[in-house]
Amino acid sequence: MQGDFSIGEWHVQPQINLIHKGQFTFHLEPKVMQVLVLLASNPGELVSKERLLQTVWSGVFVGDDVLTRAISEIRRVFSDSARAPRIIQTIPKTGYRLIAPIQFEVATVETAQEPIPGEHVGAPEIEVIAPPPVLSSSSSPIEFSLPQAAHRKRRLGWLVAGAGVLACAAALTIWHFWPSASDNNRFAHYRTVPFTSYPGSEGQAAFSPDGNQIAFVWNGENGGNKRIYVKILGTATPLRLTSDGADDVDPAWSPDGRFVAFIRRSSQQNALYIVPAIGGPERRVHILSDPTSWDYAGVTWSADGKRLIYPDRISQQEPSTLFSIALDTLEVQRLTAPPASWDGDWTPVLSPDGRKIAFVRGPESAVRDLYVMNAAGGEPKRLTNDGRLIVGLAWTADSHNVVFSSNRNGSFSLWQVPAAGGGVTPLPVGGDNAYSPAISRRGNLLAYTHGTGKWDIVRLDLKTFRAKDEAGQILSSNEQDSAPQYSPDGARIAFQSWRSGTQEIWICNADGSDPVQLTSSGGALTGSPRWSPDGKEIAFDSRPEGRPHIYIVSPDGGTSRALTSGQSNDIVPSWSPDGKWIYFGSTRSGSWQIWAQPADGGTPHQVTSQGGMIALPSPDGKWLYYTKNAQAGLWRVPIAGGAEQQVLHSPANGFQGYWALTRDGIFYLDTTNRPGEIRFTSFSALDRSVLVHKLVAMPTPLAGLSASPDGRWLVYATTAEASSNITLIESQP
Repeated sequence: MQGDFSIGEWHVQPQINLIHKGQFTFHLEPKVMQVLVLLASNPGELVSKERLLQTVWSGVFVGDDVLTRAISEIRRVFSDSARAPRIIQTIPKTGYRLIAPIQFEVATVETAQEPIPGEHVGAPEIEVIAPPPVLSSSSSPIEFSLPQAAHRKRRLGWLVAGAGVLACAAALTIWHFWPSASDNNRFAHYRTVPFTSYPGSEGQAAFSPDGNQIAFVWNGENGGNKRIYVKILGTATPLRLTSDGADDVDPAWSPDGRFVAFIRRSSQQNALYIVPAIGGPERRVHILSDPTSWDYAGVTWSADGKRLIYPDRISQQEPSTLFSIALDTLEVQRLTAPPASWDGDWTPVLSPDGRKIAFVRGPESAVRDLYVMNAAGGEPKRLTNDGRLIVGLAWTADSHNVVFSSNRNGSFSLWQVPAAGGGVTPLPVGGDNAYSPAISRRGNLLAYTHGTGKWDIVRLDLKTFRAKDEAGQILSSNEQDSAPQYSPDGARIAFQSWRSGTQEIWICNADGSDPVQLTSSGGALTGSPRWSPDGKEIAFDSRPEGRPHIYIVSPDGGTSRALTSGQSNDIVPSWSPDGKWIYFGSTRSGSWQIWAQPADGGTPHQVTSQGGMIALPSPDGKWLYYTKNAQAGLWRVPIAGGAEQQVLHSPANGFQGYWALTRDGIFYLDTTNRPGEIRFTSFSALDRSVLVHKLVAMPTPLAGLSASPDGRWLVYATTAEASSNITLIESQP
């Protein structure tokens, strides 16, 4: 097929890899455009994965994930949904079909042997190879032209200025990797190559000062502990720097390139370390007070290489704060002072010129915004007002802009904002599920983590189980499903899911059939559903104004009502057995405690005084069981009042939602032996437990367990298939 064509209101120009609609123009990578062209050449017909891969990536060995990413990016531009497709329909395990009406301006149907426009057979325009080629440190920088504003309500990616704006070229360029201006059309002159493609998950790329190496995190071929590796660009085999039994994350190069700093996380403690970049003995620099299990805590070096800058807490009741530590004297200096009731400051990154520190700050872990401050300290400047998740950030080479990964417009993608303040605009690279950006000092290379996965909600038969039995899948999605909860009659399950593009509450039948979206919160992170005892209402938490609060909605749909409000964080509700009270975790007293409030509104009162986050009352209404923030274990307190008692040493920190109460006892997750076990202990013998089920994969963090009312079934969320790889964007002259 040659020439332009239209898909609905969209005008497609394959020869220049552009799609237009009204005033908006979207640029596709050539390979992605070639996928669209091949589908459009066969309108309404199934095009197999094999044909797509063999035609578009002729002569190059690539996996299905490359095609999946291309389809995802096409859907992103068209605001199409895999679950309710209007443009491209997925035929499971087979291929794809273009189902939208198409009109050709100059159309000739290609045969299977004809090349895609702009590509000679056997000589692809953008080559994806394994192992990746040596990337030249002298490569010219790429320039991306971006729009003046983006529609935040839609999942639009790879936005570029329209034809009228392109006429203004350098004058209207909003962002680029390097300080010099050049031909505006050079935004298309880049090459995407894989940097890692190992089994397991790799991520958190960090460029060496000379741009010739990348330090990264990899959990190994068998999905074990995370360790720090270093790989020279263009080579196949990485050098492992760490080998401890704990998880090592957040690598950061010293300014002279001699050392790599990182954070080691273990069940005993978290600590700062440095290790020679060529391998050698580690040095523990500082034990952190904060036991939080979070991959993106972050660590960065001072410009002179004499100090490390990192987040930590003075106590569990205090917010996370940025500190610096002198490597010679181990003197610690506090740099920031977030609001007292907030989750605090994370992910510090020093600008290349050494003058500024960018970091994220938020009232709770799911609500973050980007800030920048002078490297020596002082009042930070707020750059974003999204109240969304931010997973990794980096400075542009000229220290003028900050690039970050956020779900501010739906799925995670890459964005940039001027460090001096201004509009937030999307990057034209990365696509969906792009995390943890890194930019080389020359600005000619960008690396990011690209994640793929499949998440399941599974069901275990408690009447016929054997410990080694696999739980049966009832829900599966390429967008994360988690936190399943049975309705009181056992007929339905409420759960939280990203399958609509943002996390919302969904409901399905008990066997997983007929999933239906219940809430539409406009992009605000919404989850933690709990049914009322009569099944007529569902309580949940949501963040439409940035702070999380408790809401209630009918399972039949309709407008939700807010139960809580104010400047506190209120999360994870549960109902009293009589339905008159709702318990929830809150920071309204200055630290995470359990509070109770009448379900029909009224004044809340504090229940715990020594910490609490996720609570469930016992079926007889006598006890309130709960887990705590950043701590392992399960506690209880008499609802009528009395002293706190610790019941279990599980679940672990990071899995605080993995327990469920029945009339007889407690099901809970024990991760002592990875990937974990589900065990049961009766109320009459809390010091003894029975093995119920051995997990085959690590479960989704924080989510939860739920037992059916008749005691027959137990459901939980798990990661069926999850991996991530590091992708490089290299400028082309």
